[in-house]
Amino acid sequence: MIGNKRVYAVIPARGGSQRLPRKNIATLWGRPLLYWAIRAADQSKYVDRCFVSTEDAEIAARAEEFGASVIVRPQELAGHEVFKQDVIVHAARQFDPAPELVVSLQANSPQLNPADLDGAIEKLEERKLNEVFSVDADLVQNACFRIMKYEYVFQQSISTHCGVYIADAMDVHTAADLETIEAQGQPGWIKE
Repeated sequence: MIGNKRVYAVIPARGGSQRLPRKNIATLWGRPLLYWAIRAADQSKYVDRCFVSTEDAEIAARAEEFGASVIVRPQELAGHEVFKQDVIVHAARQFDPAPELVVSLQANSPQLNPADLDGAIEKLEERKLNEVFSVDADLVQNACFRIMKYEYVFQQSISTHCGVYIADAMDVHTAADLETIEAQGQPGWIKE
């Protein structure tokens, strides 16, 4: 919680990955990718609850094993053509009570440092922004996170008054990406 605001994280984790089958539970540093996203949320100073949105029973069981709550995703939101934001909207409609901030995290960004997540939340609050999303060192958007005021989860237009935060992490899409990150070694900030 930041101030008196509730902050919920949502990790979309469908079972039907195409480029890397079963990507969200592929092993990295001895654990499934999903584990690292849940750990980042758990290690955040501000995230109060972490949810995993999935249609997949195995992913749901692993999410609960790692301490996340599961939101059962309908099959119509489980295809590869579905926009991630539609999944976040579905999840946000399940929240009771609703949070003030929603953080969309990706399991395929295992290098996400919780300090970066916290820094981005602080930036949103200090600058009174509506949303902040992660970019790499070249200022290209990556999949690490998107932090939104709750009401902005549901908007139908481009955000106004938003910012970016550099979280230089590689996204995992292929087996080669997993090998590259594995070879770089586990980041020192990860606390087991």
